[in-house]
Amino acid sequence: MTTDVITLEKVKNEVKGKTLKVYLLLVKFKNSDLGVREIQRQLDFSSVSLASYHLDRLESLSLVTKTAQNKYKVAQILPIGKYEDFFVLKGRYLPKEAYYISFFSFATIISFFSLIFQLWGPMVLLLFSIAIVATVSSWIRFINHWKGKNEQEIENNH
Repeated sequence: MTTDVITLEKVKNEVKGKTLKVYLLLVKFKNSDLGVREIQRQLDFSSVSLASYHLDRLESLSLVTKTAQNKYKVAQILPIGKYEDFFVLKGRYLPKEAYYISFFSFATIISFFSLIFQLWGPMVLLLFSIAIVATVSSWIRFINHWKGKNEQEIENNH
């Protein structure tokens, strides 16, 4: 008997369309257990068996688990679908740009106060300039990314 190692790439290839919608719904309600009928109603599927089919696919990939009450709960949260450009921290999706924004903003603040108190001289001016450019470009990228995601979601809903 061989064990099938499930990789993130395999999950990305397998979890698409309605299966992805089921997974994202379970992630949204990660602290709750959802029944097949609840999922069918939430996602407006034509039948309970359709929801059950997609749940079985997710269960075979070890993304969801079935409870003793025949309800389903997300087993692991992965950055797939519309969350591909995110990383998971303590079960929450955070945009990858958030790391860069926080790092460069912190560097800008430190270099700004160093400039005010003249701690390092002319080298701090260079650090401050680079930090400002990096912070502004990170914020622009983050805003453009979110605008693109919102436009993409609007197109997908119509």
